[in-house]
Amino acid sequence: MDTEHAEKVITDFLLDRIVPSVIYLFGSYAANRTHSNSDIDIAYLSEKNLSNYERFMLAQELAAIVNKDVDLIDLKQASTVFQAQVIEKGKVLHGNDSNEKARFEMQALKSYAMLNEERRMILDSISERGQIYEE
Repeated sequence: MDTEHAEKVITDFLLDRIVPSVIYLFGSYAANRTHSNSDIDIAYLSEKNLSNYERFMLAQELAAIVNKDVDLIDLKQASTVFQAQVIEKGKVLHGNDSNEKARFEMQALKSYAMLNEERRMILDSISERGQIYEE
């Protein structure tokens, strides 16, 4: 299955099952750096809360359909750094024009900027000392 077709199949499947407001493709497929063992990395925003097991089983169903391993990430449960990376490097498969996407991206990038400001002093101190721990 070619990438474009796989993207449509994944999007349609997720829209039917969990009604996400936004779906992102990220990782090697979004960067066009795939190889034969590449998995398909998908992140989503949805009002439907899935347990880890339910999300794993959903990913397994998708994997069987597209004949590739699929990683499925709920962005509401992801770290600030992970959210920022998906926004920055990912490809939007669904929800490009949604207010929910705009709200999520503004909040995630704001949190990421604040995190970087908070840890700047620590990183500068490590850089000056040349080591993580003080002696």
